[in-house]
Amino acid sequence: MATIMCTKALWRSLGGSGALLSRPASHPGPGKLAVWGAKAIALPQGDFCVAMNETTYLTLVFRLRPLPEFLARLTRALMYELKHLGIPEPVILRELEATMARIQFVRHSNRSLLGSLNDVGFRVAWALGDEARPSDAAIARIQHGLNEMPHVNREVPCPDQATSLLFSGGGTS
Repeated sequence: MATIMCTKALWRSLGGSGALLSRPASHPGPGKLAVWGAKAIALPQGDFCVAMNETTYLTLVFRLRPLPEFLARLTRALMYELKHLGIPEPVILRELEATMARIQFVRHSNRSLLGSLNDVGFRVAWALGDEARPSDAAIARIQHGLNEMPHVNREVPCPDQATSLLFSGGGTS
């Protein structure tokens, strides 16, 4: 099961109903990339989502759509980025099955991750500034670049390296 931390504004734009619950104290499940923070970004080119994994800071960028299309886009972006990092397809499929089979949305509770999401959101807006209608390839290039960007106070500062290390059995903090 995956946990997606989000704000009320993102929850409403996804078509979610009711209040967001607090994040449970226990680990959500067997997947390595089980906890995500997500942020909506409204730009002249359209509405986008930035999602960041809590463990590795692996970053996904995709066009924002209501549920259930949101989940399909998040899954596609994750699969694409893991393939780009050279993670073997059987490992990717096991990870997606472990984390994306059930998803819970909760109130955002990680201030550090939220701060990084805000910074990355600014970088996405800047990167898309010259694109009137960004192509999927342009969005993928931006996503890859964000995963090469170091984050301060991280043992493995670059999300691409942290994710590769996690899937190689090395782990991260």
